[in-house]
Amino acid sequence: MTDHKGGCHCGNITVTFTTDKDPAEIVPRACQCSFCRKHSARALSDNAGHVHIHVKDADQLGRYRFGLEVGDYVFCKTCGVYVSAFMEDDERAWANVMASAMADHDVWPPAQPIHYGGEDEAGKRERRRHRWAPASMTVG
Repeated sequence: MTDHKGGCHCGNITVTFTTDKDPAEIVPRACQCSFCRKHSARALSDNAGHVHIHVKDADQLGRYRFGLEVGDYVFCKTCGVYVSAFMEDDERAWANVMASAMADHDVWPPAQPIHYGGEDEAGKRERRRHRWAPASMTVG
């Protein structure tokens, strides 16, 4: 397993994306919703890997929900960087991480546009359970 590290610009949010896949095997997804388009999102995940998010200052952790409000779009209130999408699901959590927030952002292939607009809440949760990485978040 390889740890790919990254985070926001000011260092308040750090992220570790652990995967045994070579970056060339993970095709970033460019969701075409209005939020992701405005952030030029390139989402990375590996269902056999793990995403860990660490937040130093909880007061500067931004969580934004829209649409079906199934998960949080995690960003730093200090520097504004969108780091991850994070979904709590009973006792577990799932996440992806933005390629542009990673220190090795240039090793990831170009993103492929993808549309999720027709999903209902159950479909969205199920897709994320199978496509996103198991995740954890520590604050403080």
